[in-house]
Amino acid sequence: MLKELAVMKEKEVFRIVPRPVGNNVVKSKWVYANKYNDEDHIVARKVQLVAKGFTQILGEDYDETYISVARLESVRLVCAIAALLGLRLWQVDFVSAFLNSENTFEIYMEQPPCFDEGGDKVWLLLKTLYGMMQGAHDWAITLNCTYTEHRYYTSKADSQVRSKVVNGEITRTTTWTDNVLGALTTPAGEVEVKEELRSSYEIKDLGEVKYILGMKIERTDDESIKLLQRAYSEHVLERFGMAEAKSRSTPLPPGITLSIKDSPETQDKANEMKGIPYCEALGSLMWF
Repeated sequence: MLKELAVMKEKEVFRIVPRPVGNNVVKSKWVYANKYNDEDHIVARKVQLVAKGFTQILGEDYDETYISVARLESVRLVCAIAALLGLRLWQVDFVSAFLNSENTFEIYMEQPPCFDEGGDKVWLLLKTLYGMMQGAHDWAITLNCTYTEHRYYTSKADSQVRSKVVNGEITRTTTWTDNVLGALTTPAGEVEVKEELRSSYEIKDLGEVKYILGMKIERTDDESIKLLQRAYSEHVLERFGMAEAKSRSTPLPPGITLSIKDSPETQDKANEMKGIPYCEALGSLMWF
């Protein structure tokens, strides 16, 4: 938590000011998370101070909320091109990504829990923060400008796939918020591209890609590339209470159409369905 606050002060994310009269003041909280490797083992612990975006007011302190992230098909395609052309696959993370983009609104936030300096003071946020309604959108716009400055062109099929060719050196990247999967022709080109990104942002160089976005990536002896999602699959099954379930080729009859009529008809059935997060499970399954 102290490290997170130190980064925010270094990047001049906020300024402590008297509580404004008549302005919305967003709530804040600390969020803790574990980072897993391809064997589903914890390899790092992370903490972030986030804004409670649901306390923002549309039109007063945010407007746009969308963000583009690379589609799974795009990640697979970049890996397929890398296998075909014999390109090197590498990975970097942007450190505290959202803190690099300027706020487009005047936003005030309560001082973080456990670190309230007293007085009727709040934070005036100068940079975007995780959890803010428009934070991901502002970061995406900022990052896109950076890629343009570095002479990348954007795929018309997927805005988070960017490429460039300089002196025969082919570079392709896919971006998922603060994760980058890249493919390059030579080791020298890889060093140059990473230095370009490092000149704009603090990055964590993860070297040759091994595991990204729930996928283990292996290059075989014949230079093919395998994408494995066993750890992710097991994590999803455990999350939704199906780790011991028996597999079926067709869990539902083919051609079935779900409708509002399938909704719970009694309170008992409604209570039972609360433990079955259909939307979350469907979203998880879409990453296969």
